Amino acid sequence: MRTLIDLYMNNLRRMWSRKGVLLLVLAFSLLALSLAVYFTAKFEVRGHLAWIGNGTEAVRPQGFQVTELQEAPRKSALVRGQYDAIVFDEGNGQYRIETLKNEEFRQLVLQALRHPEQVQPDPSKRGVGTNIAGFLLMFLMLEGLLFMNLFTEDKENGTFKRVIVTSVGIGRYMAAQALFTFSFVYVPTYATIAVIKLAFGVDIGFTLAAYAGLLAVPVALGTAFAWFLLACVEKLDNAMPLASTIILLTSLLSGSFGSRTAENGIMYWITGLFPQKHFLELVGGLERHEEISAYAGQLGYVLGLSLILLLAGLAVVRRRIREGCY
Repeated sequence: MRTLIDLYMNNLRRMWSRKGVLLLVLAFSLLALSLAVYFTAKFEVRGHLAWIGNGTEAVRPQGFQVTELQEAPRKSALVRGQYDAIVFDEGNGQYRIETLKNEEFRQLVLQALRHPEQVQPDPSKRGVGTNIAGFLLMFLMLEGLLFMNLFTEDKENGTFKRVIVTSVGIGRYMAAQALFTFSFVYVPTYATIAVIKLAFGVDIGFTLAAYAGLLAVPVALGTAFAWFLLACVEKLDNAMPLASTIILLTSLLSGSFGSRTAENGIMYWITGLFPQKHFLELVGGLERHEEISAYAGQLGYVLGLSLILLLAGLAVVRRRIREGCY
């Protein structure tokens, strides 16, 4: 235990001299959170309504943007998409709605006007919590690489070889590196979320207690992925571009940034292998107040893959030690 602490503190001293990396991690977290909140607010609008009320106050149902006008706009405003519907208030709770969209949308608008407090959220759109998780995913995995590169530095300068021939061994060294990477990605990110929630009252989709658990899943995945990749690729200059490309492509295809993923065909099966997709399914279900037991498979897949990557990376390092590569 003492050896593990010594290795951790040594990494801490090394990283403390590189405050730019720590600032970069905070910048990543702030950027991801800002983008998530911005795009959630931008795309949660379900329609733009032109209100012709003849002096009556406009009804403003949640999820719709309402513009009060003195006279009805031209039909071309509907064609151009300036408005999704034109609402004429005929009094006594009666409304006449003109729209170029289907009857389902007309009924949605009518229901929203008559019962603005009962507007149901659009199930096809992600909530702010899922958006935050999606935007954070890629950054968290990239941050794992930033901190785990101390392992590559140790290999290149001979420190790793000197450590593994002592009583420390490869197991304790790996545990120290994984713990250091996990904590230095997790703590600043969670602290940033907490400050934004407590200081500014921003809606983050989940409670801070929920984030404490949810955040650990992608951080563990990023730590395991970084360990495995840097164990397989010796040179940092080769590892970083490869890892960044893998993380970016898999995150995009998994729908981390709100894009739709394939629902059938070969791409559906390919994206089904990506852990990011399983994690987002878990977060989306929880934000819809579904039981976590319904997503035990997704959670188990991500955590299981993280464990496999850690053990595979350890196996690669042990084999290279036997071959005299270090």
